[in-house]
Amino acid sequence: MIINHNINALTAYNKSNAAGKAKSSAMEKLSSGLRINSAADDAAGSAIDQKMKAQIRGLEQASRNIQDGVSLVQTAEAGLGSIQNPNLLRMRELIIQALNGTLNQDDRMKIQNELESVKSSINDIANNTEFNKIKVLTVPIQDTEDTTQPTPSTKLDIVFMVDNSGSMAGNINTVKSGIEGFVAGLNGVADTKVAIVNLCARNPYNIKDFESNPIQIANNLNGLSAAQVTAPYEIIQNAIPGGTIGSDLSYRQDSKKIFIIFTDTNNESSISTETDAKNAVEGSNISIGLDSDDIQTYVFGMGGSFPDDAFNEIADYTGGKIYHPSSSTDISDKLKNDLTLDIKNSIPSSTPTQQQDEMSTLELQVGANSKQQFKVQLFDARTINLGIDDVTVNTIEEGKNSLEKVDKAIQTVSAERGKFGSYQNALEHVYNNVGNYGYNLTGADSRISDADMAKEVMEMTKSSIIQQSAEAMLKQSDEMQKSVINLMSKWQGSAQ
Repeated sequence: MIINHNINALTAYNKSNAAGKAKSSAMEKLSSGLRINSAADDAAGSAIDQKMKAQIRGLEQASRNIQDGVSLVQTAEAGLGSIQNPNLLRMRELIIQALNGTLNQDDRMKIQNELESVKSSINDIANNTEFNKIKVLTVPIQDTEDTTQPTPSTKLDIVFMVDNSGSMAGNINTVKSGIEGFVAGLNGVADTKVAIVNLCARNPYNIKDFESNPIQIANNLNGLSAAQVTAPYEIIQNAIPGGTIGSDLSYRQDSKKIFIIFTDTNNESSISTETDAKNAVEGSNISIGLDSDDIQTYVFGMGGSFPDDAFNEIADYTGGKIYHPSSSTDISDKLKNDLTLDIKNSIPSSTPTQQQDEMSTLELQVGANSKQQFKVQLFDARTINLGIDDVTVNTIEEGKNSLEKVDKAIQTVSAERGKFGSYQNALEHVYNNVGNYGYNLTGADSRISDADMAKEVMEMTKSSIIQQSAEAMLKQSDEMQKSVINLMSKWQGSAQ
């Protein structure tokens, strides 16, 4: 008999705790009806269960998608039915009436008037038959962006980079004469400002900040210092926003940046070949400082022998081009006309225009996974597509031709109605298959995740009995300790 450790009590206590946990687990499963209430209940089963549940919910949504698809197909087929009967049948009836030789011209004109009304009715049905605002019997009209008509809100920051060397003096005067027309042509479609930068390296750099007045821009060209060392690529690199020169220019944050270079040389920066220029572009801020959508570079190569291979790399990268003016007059003309047009066409615009597309092919999601689509090809049921837009009965011969056209239109509409009917039948088969698939998958998931209620009731009952028994034994273990005290009392009595 020992008193420091009541092993029997500890044993009863542990068994009581274990039974309590088993009872609690059984109660949780009975309360939720699920065998797996957390991943700890069955880690592998939990992963499988969640994957199956994702499939089941996807199939349930696919079933609703299919029903929507059936409703769309029914709407289209009903519209075609209204076009066919009474409209096309009435049109055929009127034409046959007009072919009768007992009618005069005035009678045929009255018939023609009713034919026009029938055409209008067919077009109304085609244009107005919609499902969830989707036109199912006519070509949809969509808003698109017109890239040829810039919006006046567009901001252009244009930097004229001028090689102010002695050989360029006459050309600069020609540029000044074309500035006014250039700026005026752009101001009609964009908020335009022009800065001037000397393409010849100086310290400090010789720049004139952005200006919108054409006269002041021309005067700024006069204010350029004489040339010292020409370094065109270094100047271009430093003139973008954030560069040594660009940081001194008041670029607008949301503007399109355009560089226009006037030079008769490109080989005074140890760069004279296309390969050299490519390396310079890729290794400088010209390529990484701005996206090509934000900047464009145009080069006016002066002189008949201007070596443009090196500048081609920058112009091609930024979507610009190189101009070769042949005379002083040509410089002004290309500046005011060609360059203005190129810049206009490069400006993005959000002006909405109406554009008619081809008939849509709708893709219905009919499964729980990707690539499980059902395609529905819609049909343009307007009179122009049916070939009856020009049906007339002014003469017997025209009436005969019109009758052939209407017969062909009736056949076409019948074929399209049959196509939509086959769509509906196919979708209903798919719907039934999805339902069966979901039913079987739900059964499989139930066997994994659902609790066996009878088993859990037995488990809870068993655990409850064991817990009560363990608690009773815990009480008995306390009584066993008391027997030691009784023994000690008897020992003391005999010793006395």
